Amino acid sequence: METETISNKTFNLVGDIGATNARFALVSPGSSEMESIQSLKCSDFEDIQSAILLYLSDHSDVDIQAACFATAGTVHLELFKLANNHWVISKKDVKNALKGVEVQWINDFTAQAFATTTLGDDDVIVINQGIVEPEKLRLVIGPGTGLGVCGLIMSPSGWLPIAGEGGHSDFAPNTSLEFEILTLLTKKFGHVAVERILSGPGIMNLYEALCQINNKEMIYESPSEITASAVNGGNDPLAHETVQMFCKIFGSVAGSMALTVGALGGVYITSDLVRNFLDLFVASEFQKSFESKGRLKPVLEDIPVYLSKKKNMGLIGTVYQINNQWIQKGFKI
Repeated sequence: METETISNKTFNLVGDIGATNARFALVSPGSSEMESIQSLKCSDFEDIQSAILLYLSDHSDVDIQAACFATAGTVHLELFKLANNHWVISKKDVKNALKGVEVQWINDFTAQAFATTTLGDDDVIVINQGIVEPEKLRLVIGPGTGLGVCGLIMSPSGWLPIAGEGGHSDFAPNTSLEFEILTLLTKKFGHVAVERILSGPGIMNLYEALCQINNKEMIYESPSEITASAVNGGNDPLAHETVQMFCKIFGSVAGSMALTVGALGGVYITSDLVRNFLDLFVASEFQKSFESKGRLKPVLEDIPVYLSKKKNMGLIGTVYQINNQWIQKGFKI
């Protein structure tokens, strides 16, 4: 990917480190406008500092003032391994590679949650209008390599994240077919977390289970092949059923989590994966399943549900973090 060299300026460095790609950008201190966004494949590098230094090699005249990186993993530790990546991150080594500048670390989905506070009307698809209460607690959720979940609540100092590992909560089936799927996945994994279904690899797990239940051979070998077949009307009806079931289970899980945290401020879906089959998702049973909570159905009907169309949400969240003044008043994320 070609990048434009920026000379003789002071910038902050931000990064969003995923399972497959590491995305970096430069941003002027106090600004929210990112420049020179570049995506690098993690598999091409031994560690994160190698990727950082390659990115910065295109901007040799830039003075880095501070940095912020969003990544999955136990970011509160000085040394931690990424959740779905071979990198082991040493905060000390990264700081040394950046010549001792201040480096902030936040959870990747905390960054996604912060990014939702920057969304305008044109940046979202409204799945459910609900009753808008923008300062109430919101739930941010999104399937990717895993299932990210984060709460966000307004405080006198600004938006505060409520980070967690909701993607590892138990999968709770609601139909006989879902019970069959749970049985098969239990044999394979033991504990079946919801992200065993609600993720890219989860789409593969779901498709494989449906093939076994229907005594059909698997035609596709990747989640992208499955979703592409569903979108384009391929010759495997189980691909379409997989995506429809994914949407239905996603709605049920999102509804349960919205009730758990009291997400009256809305549910925000941030997911590049879902955008791969956007029209199918919007027309699916997601919202019906989201609301299907018996006596609490009226509560779910009133919760707005939005799907972000904006790209680079993780990077946007790191910019929010590095610029937000309340973080410098003693809060640690």
